[in-house]
Amino acid sequence: MNVFGPPFSLVGVWGCVPSAHVDSVETLTPLVGEAKARAIVRATGFATRRVAPAGTDVFDLALPAAERALAAVDRADVAAVVAVSFSRRRRFPALAAQLQHALGLPQSVAAVDLSMACAGWPYGLFQAAQFAAAANAPVLLVDGDVQSAFVDPADAATVAVMGDAATACVVAPKPSAAAPRFAFFTDGAGGETLACGERVKMDGFGVYRFVAGPVRAFLADFGTDFGVFAPHLANGYVARQLADALGLGDRLVTAALDGGNPGSCSVPLALANLPADFALPTRVLAAGFGAGLAASAAAFELGPFSRGVVEL
Repeated sequence: MNVFGPPFSLVGVWGCVPSAHVDSVETLTPLVGEAKARAIVRATGFATRRVAPAGTDVFDLALPAAERALAAVDRADVAAVVAVSFSRRRRFPALAAQLQHALGLPQSVAAVDLSMACAGWPYGLFQAAQFAAAANAPVLLVDGDVQSAFVDPADAATVAVMGDAATACVVAPKPSAAAPRFAFFTDGAGGETLACGERVKMDGFGVYRFVAGPVRAFLADFGTDFGVFAPHLANGYVARQLADALGLGDRLVTAALDGGNPGSCSVPLALANLPADFALPTRVLAAGFGAGLAASAAAFELGPFSRGVVEL
């Protein structure tokens, strides 16, 4: 699926990460030995990962980010809350509904949760842009996961990769902006390559083949006319390889490597990490990919916006 969406602007992008860092070599050494542990860390780039305290819910990370993002608008004007997450222990109430109440947003808002794992943020952005255009009002888009609660501590493929984080973005209608382009790709036959029941299970080489083949071809169709390429941070190596293959290596921005792979919110975390003096406006290509197997992308204009990352 390849479509143009309603024009919008991101007026605030904020992240929240746990303050605790867990050392990856120390985590992996009892499982694979120190030499292999160090080799894995060199490959992924994740010397540490951010891990939330036991019992932390996505809500706990999302709320501080949302408080800061909403400073850019009048809360009484917010028309919808879209929340992207796969890792909630409670099936309901919806994360979006909980945030509506905690943030003091109007009871008239639409509240919806989405679950697309690593491909989630462009899906959420598409939904948020639709709500913003329909209501001619700002929309809160939240994305986050506490993945550490779903990692098998004896699984070397995931235990030193998956981190925890949440983000909040305010999406406002902007009729004068160029129409954003969205695209989506799904191959459910490969779903067991990266899946989560009680625990996350990942075939790392299978995921890499998906990124190097279908995902690369899918994103190549967008061209190279971008000032920023913000892909999902599967790991540092995958992000660099994909950016270089697309001819966007000099425009790659990612979430901070010290947090590990924080899930689909790694895409907005990359935008929140842009330095204060970064030249705006610019065009952004954002991409999510992984579990599903699925890929998603959004190409849009990015103007000046409030941003930052706070610790919990």
